[in-house]
Amino acid sequence: MRDHTSILFSTIVFIFMLTACGEDNSSSQKTAAPPAATPAKPAETVSPAAPPAPPIVEEIAPVAAPESPETTPEPAAMPTPEPVPAAKTPAMETPPAAAPATPETTTPAPAGGPAQTHTINAEARVFNPDIVYIQPDDTVAWINMTSHNSISIDGLIPTGATPWRGQLGENMKITLTVEGIYGYVCEPHIGFGMMGVIVVGKPANLGEVKANADKNLQGPFRRILVKLNKVVVP
Repeated sequence: MRDHTSILFSTIVFIFMLTACGEDNSSSQKTAAPPAATPAKPAETVSPAAPPAPPIVEEIAPVAAPESPETTPEPAAMPTPEPVPAAKTPAMETPPAAAPATPETTTPAPAGGPAQTHTINAEARVFNPDIVYIQPDDTVAWINMTSHNSISIDGLIPTGATPWRGQLGENMKITLTVEGIYGYVCEPHIGFGMMGVIVVGKPANLGEVKANADKNLQGPFRRILVKLNKVVVP
């Protein structure tokens, strides 16, 4: 009986110890362990920014010149018919302006022949011819003197010769008997150089006339020197 009681007591003690150990284990399990500290992250090292990459330049291939198209021969142009001029009204027509005539110079007349008449035409602003060669006792006639006259120039005629002065619009004639140079002008048109020279026979006074003209003549009268320098002594 005692043995059974000892075994029962031992069993109860064993169960009690098991129970106590289980509660201790439960308590130890219920007591939460403090959370482990999170390890600090190491400081990040900031690397310096890389320099920007250089821009990529694309090489552009040269554009080839377009090939010239083949030249196609052009068709022959058809002749263009000439336009028919419109009829002009007579009142609208303007007569063409007459070109000024170039003064002519006569050649020396042969001596010993019959007396002749030499005609000088008074054109727009010029005597034509402006240098006339005649012989003593020949006659000089001016025509078409509508707005002109003929006047000898003092100092530009031979010694002993008779000067003359024609009226405006007078178709005059004079007969010259003394050999030498005679210079004359159209008084209204001196500024245009309307003047001339008459050479009678063999002029002995050519040098004297040139000297007088160069010394004494003024203004447009001096244009007579141009004509005196063209005189040819027979």
